Amino acid sequence: MLARILTVICISTMGLAQTATTADNKAPAAATANAPANAATDALVSARALLDKGKYGEASAAFKALVEKEPKSPEAQTGLIRSLYRDDQFDEAEAAAKNAIATLPQSALVQATVGDLAFRLGKFADAETAYRTSLKLDADSARGLFGMGRMFEMVSMHKMAKNALAKAHERAPDDKEIYNRWLETLPYAEQLDAVKKAAGDHPTEREKRHIAYLAAAVQKKPWSLISPIKPTEIKMEPYGRTEAFVDKGSRVGMTPISTGYGLQVKFNDRAAAVLLLDTGADGIIIGRKLGEKAGVVKIADSYVGGIGDQGAVEVYFGWVDKINIGGIEFRNCVVEVSSKTDIADEAGLIGPDVFEKFLVTLDFKNWKLQLAPLPRNPNASADDDEPQDRYIAPEMQSFTKIWRFGHDLVIPVVVSDKAMGNFILDTGAGMNSVTPKIAQQITKLSYEGYSVKGVSGKVKEVLNGDKAILQFARVRVRSDDIPVFEITNISNSEGTEISGFIGIKTLVQMKFTIDYRDGLVNLETYQFKPARE
Repeated sequence: MLARILTVICISTMGLAQTATTADNKAPAAATANAPANAATDALVSARALLDKGKYGEASAAFKALVEKEPKSPEAQTGLIRSLYRDDQFDEAEAAAKNAIATLPQSALVQATVGDLAFRLGKFADAETAYRTSLKLDADSARGLFGMGRMFEMVSMHKMAKNALAKAHERAPDDKEIYNRWLETLPYAEQLDAVKKAAGDHPTEREKRHIAYLAAAVQKKPWSLISPIKPTEIKMEPYGRTEAFVDKGSRVGMTPISTGYGLQVKFNDRAAAVLLLDTGADGIIIGRKLGEKAGVVKIADSYVGGIGDQGAVEVYFGWVDKINIGGIEFRNCVVEVSSKTDIADEAGLIGPDVFEKFLVTLDFKNWKLQLAPLPRNPNASADDDEPQDRYIAPEMQSFTKIWRFGHDLVIPVVVSDKAMGNFILDTGAGMNSVTPKIAQQITKLSYEGYSVKGVSGKVKEVLNGDKAILQFARVRVRSDDIPVFEITNISNSEGTEISGFIGIKTLVQMKFTIDYRDGLVNLETYQFKPARE
């Protein structure tokens, strides 16, 4: 849960330079005295500087000119690929990748960069093949090791990810993207030492904020669970209109329509509010008014992004001494407080990942959040904070493996038997939605005046698709009048292509169990029908 906190406090890695490495992963030799070599080196440095500053269009033009002059330069070839896909020019990036592979098939750096492009496009099998090819060509390929580290993180192989990222950083200590990922794997005290060392005597404002957060985290462990890990039930509060249903046992109940559920959260025994239960949220984020009532003690300024056209929203991270949720007590909690009075018309959001040490079940039909101990990992050490690789207990063999991108639960979805994409399971989204890229393959589009609102405000351009059939995790559902809108900002934030959201209108029809530790979910469809009037 805290990995994304550190990322947004610290540095956004999207525009940072990559250490230039040759096929054998050694730094390129310094330019000789001859003018052409000096000119080529200067041009490469200039192109990298443009990439670092996020001037992707100018960077791609500069790298393209270099590739035309020096087609055998892996640094030029990979710089062109990277600047194109960071500018969302994916077709051009794929063409550049094909050219780079044809020109330099034995370059470990080129293979790893092709893997990075495939990863960004959500083509994970292709990404893994490219990363493994990179490591076959050069077992010390820093970018190949980094790529595999990201793959391991995604599939909850936490120990393998830590080892791969440590090796990658050892091979390329100046690669900032590798550095930031490696940093997140360290204990707080080691992170603090590393950040102070990197910042030197003149830290930037971002580095100051990061140091402030880490210094506080070293003093007291964030989100310490005080309550024992035992079976617990917490009432969920329905948001909005409800509708009656009758299940197969003729039992009458009520189910909410589309707007979701919340949990009663108490802050410091002085303020309480019902926060929207949102699997698309990380920890707790609350509005400014509630933050003031709760007595949140500020640690550092930052920003948060999500669905909406307003871009990043200013927030600050702060301490709450005690948080109680249905009798489950945490101490030294880090929460985000928005500069706005509320969060998308709510007092705040709570991600179920606050209960990541439990097996979490959202029983929508019975309005209960159920917590249970996770199965013991036989390979686990006595240190609870030591990362472990995914373990699937015998009783959980039927669970579906999902991909973890920070707090988000991502699952492959087949759409109308025609398209496939990676979707976020998001109880905070009112409806299912798809991106225009997916919609164009499966449905007719029209303007219907939809309004979609998220953490970053309203989405201005929303289309409507007539219907879609979504198939995932042994579930097949029909979604009529499906909203269609662009979420490139979400994909760029996650570092991979996200094709849509599975929202509460669908998820409310299922008992939804989550194992955050091992990256597993189980979706059991309720058997019920609307009651007759």
